[in-house]
Amino acid sequence: MLNDNIEKTPIRKMFWKDEILQLLYWMKGEGLGTMITSIKALPFLNTSKDNIQYHFEKLKAEGLLISRKDNLETVYSLSDIGKKEAGKNFAEAFQGLQKAGHGECGPDCEFCYGSDGTKLDNCVHNCVSN
Repeated sequence: MLNDNIEKTPIRKMFWKDEILQLLYWMKGEGLGTMITSIKALPFLNTSKDNIQYHFEKLKAEGLLISRKDNLETVYSLSDIGKKEAGKNFAEAFQGLQKAGHGECGPDCEFCYGSDGTKLDNCVHNCVSN
């Protein structure tokens, strides 16, 4: 019997692919681990366990995730290809949030520092003086 809780339309497949890859990438970046069961991903992804399991297995079949048995549970992690895709997607999704705020520019900011690393008098970002 087909489970109606599984979202199989192309747009929903793309959505879950991005969500799952970004979750695993975020977890690694925050030091929360590199492996997770599909069930433990549920609080982060807000869907049914059948749907999330389906999409984890789909991503594994596509080569974006790898899995192994751990204490009778299947745990998933990003494959090398999955890491690259997740990193790209994560950077695109949070691009506007990863810029320095006022006063936080470093010597590599082309708008606030010269090529020699000297702070410009006409700093565009109104950075705090060093």
